[in-house]
This record gives sequence, structure tokens and C-alpha cells, in this order.
Amino acid sequence: MIDSDNYPKILFLYLTKLYIKNILIVLFIFLFLIYLIDFIELYRRASQKINFSVNAENNYIFTLVYMSFLKSPHTLKNILPITILISSIFTFIKWRQNNYFVIVRTNGISLQKTIFPICFTVLAIGIFSTVFLNPFSNFTNNKYKFLEQNYFGHKKQESVSLSKHGIWIRKKVSDGFLIIKAASIQNKKNTLNDVEIFKFNHENNFKNKLISQTAALKNDKLVLKNGIKYEIKTSPQKFKISTIELSNRFDSFKITSENPENLNLIELYDYIFLMKKLGFNFSNHLIYLLKELLQPILMVSMILICAPMILRNNERKFPLTIMCLTILIGFVIYFTVDFIYVLGSMDKLNPFIAGLGPVAISFFTGCFLVSAFDEVKK
Repeated sequence: MIDSDNYPKILFLYLTKLYIKNILIVLFIFLFLIYLIDFIELYRRASQKINFSVNAENNYIFTLVYMSFLKSPHTLKNILPITILISSIFTFIKWRQNNYFVIVRTNGISLQKTIFPICFTVLAIGIFSTVFLNPFSNFTNNKYKFLEQNYFGHKKQESVSLSKHGIWIRKKVSDGFLIIKAASIQNKKNTLNDVEIFKFNHENNFKNKLISQTAALKNDKLVLKNGIKYEIKTSPQKFKISTIELSNRFDSFKITSENPENLNLIELYDYIFLMKKLGFNFSNHLIYLLKELLQPILMVSMILICAPMILRNNERKFPLTIMCLTILIGFVIYFTVDFIYVLGSMDKLNPFIAGLGPVAISFFTGCFLVSAFDEVKK
């Protein structure tokens, strides 16, 4: 007889091992399929790339295998919630079919206590993913992008750098190029504040320097206001308005910030404060940071929602309808979370609400379902 006041540790240890086994099986299947798709896509791109096999340092098949492998940690991090959802469904179905849950319930142990070990296990997996897998996947993903740029030759974006000293931009002009330094940006990224501009010719020789309060783009011109112009062997000249002809037409500076997926969480935290200081919209980065930090809670929420839905069914046979319904609800939650994140990144929602709200709703919904299940069974 199992003592209802204590955990049946042997049984719970067995059930937890069974759950971990299912996670590993589902995870391996997903990783293998995604790895295969990535490899086929890289092979297709390589077959269309002239002299790819010549540019590759080693055998080009080995290079493609290695590049696909570099994407795996990033893929693993992203598919963890779905993996937890699928493995939870199959685990709870087996609990019901093999009467594991019936044994526990007949000895007066609540669903809350029953699923606590696997919730703790998933929480530990989520924390491991956040603390260790996130920076490792960041490293391998950046390595992959470096090789992708090296072998497939994507066009480089406009040279822009953000630092604690300000914004640095390189722009072409008809007779050379400009190095622009600004303290911040405003008016929908169309006006720079506290600007210093260094002009060079095509031979990289310095020509002049301009300092102005603001610099704004108007069609193919850069309009400077209230500044000073420094020429070689010439005294400084003040101006109220000065214009510089650009080589291309620009409607805005089109300054792209660093993709949050390319930064580990500590770097991302510092980068958000830098973007705020420089006047950039940091909503997308803040939401991504909250999403990564709260992913362990989201994964636990998947268990809390799956358990009462699957275990409420009393049939011994495979409950296909309940399983499909649970998967559907899980996917709806998962993609609703992503949809709310998108709304937040577009400034349609407060970034804190977009980052915290979906996970909080999922978690408390799961807690309610579990508590309601125990109330019915009492």
C-alpha cells in the first residue's frame, strides 16, 4: 500500500524516466528531420552557386554537413516547447493506458503532486536551455552565418555600428564616402542629433569635417543645420544650413540594429539599454529577451494544460480525438504567443505586456485546469 502522505518515489522516478525518454525520442525525430531539410536546402543552394566546391576549404559535402550541424543548437532551442507538448501528450496517454495514473489516484495522490516531478524536470531543462544552450546556439549560429556569407556571398548591408559613443554610419557620395557619427536618432530614424561627418575621397584621403546639431535626409541629400565646416588649410566656417549630395536616393537612414538572435542574453540586455540611449525602438529586442527568459515557464504550462485534458479521458484505447484536440490547443497557444510577440514588436502592444502576458495566461490556465481536475476527483 502506498502511503498517500508521501511521494511513491520509485514510481515517480520511473514515470519521470519514461517522460525523459519520450522527450529524447521526439527531440531526436524533430532534429533529424529539420537537419535533413537544412542539408537538402544547402545542397540545393550550393549546386546553384558557381565554383562553390572550389571555394569550400574541404570536401564541399563535408562543408554542407558541418554548416547544417552548426544550425542544430539554434533549432534545438526553438523546438523545445513543441517537443515538450508532443512528448507530454504521448506520456500521459501511456500513463492512462498502463494504469499508472489509476494506481496513483486510487491511493489519494492528486494530479498536482503526480505531475510535479516532470514539471520540475521540464523547468530544469528550460533553465539549462536559457543558461547554457542559448549562448552556445548563439555562437554556432553566428559561425554558420559567417560561413554562409563566405561561401554564398550575400550582399552586405549598409555599414552601421552602434556603440556607447554613438551611431557610426558609412555612406557613399559621388566623389568618395562619408563617415557619420551621431549621438542619437529621432523622428522615425530620419534625423540624427549632434552629428560629426568626415568626408573622404575614393583614395581614402581625408577632405573635410563637418559638425552640426542635426542631419536629416531629404531625397538624395543630407541636410545639416547649425554647424561648422573644417577644411584643410582653411579656417573653420559656420553655417546655418548645408547640404551633401548622396550617391543614391534615401527616404530614411535605414539603420538596422543587431538581430537579437545573434546576441546572448547578457549582450542583449546591454544592447537594449544602448538602443534606448541612442533613440532606437527596442521593443522587438525586449520582447525577445522576455521570451527567452520565460520559455521554461511556457514549457511547464504545456504540461499543466496537457495533463488534465489527456488524463480526464477514461478510455483504455488510444484516445485519438483527445490527442488531436490537445495538440491543436497546444499549437494555438504556441502560435498565439508568437502572434502577440509580433504585435508587441510592431508597437501595437506594450512590450512588457507582449512579453509577459502570453506566458502568464498559459501558466495560470494550466494551473486552473489542474486544480479543477483535482476538485472533480475528490
